[in-house]
Amino acid sequence: MMNPAGAGPSAIPPSLDTTLMQYAWVVIRFRCHICKRAGDARLAVCAQRYGANATLGSLLGVFMSRCPYDPHNPARKPQKYSYRCGAYLPDVMRSGPPDLPPAMMGLTLIEGGKGDMLPAKPGAEPHRRRVGDT
Repeated sequence: MMNPAGAGPSAIPPSLDTTLMQYAWVVIRFRCHICKRAGDARLAVCAQRYGANATLGSLLGVFMSRCPYDPHNPARKPQKYSYRCGAYLPDVMRSGPPDLPPAMMGLTLIEGGKGDMLPAKPGAEPHRRRVGDT
């Protein structure tokens, strides 16, 4: 994914419709919320096995097919209140690369300023008097 000037990856994050040819990173990460399965696949290996025009959504389907909670498995009886596969790609809709160290991410601008800061020292607390003291 190149920007119009051709000077690096664009700011458009990948989606499930992104093909492997358009995917900008070397590793595709797969995760599941339910069964806690996880897997990382190299982009070149996936492109060789499934073709360069395979989408991230189709690869996610392959990852889901091996899940014990896959809702599309014909051998699994549909149940109303059972678990369904929670497979997802953590890097989909993410603008930065997944392996960039936090130190290289740069500083984040936070709204507000010096006027919004709390005082460094707490104010004087009112003196409490006991009943019967004068």
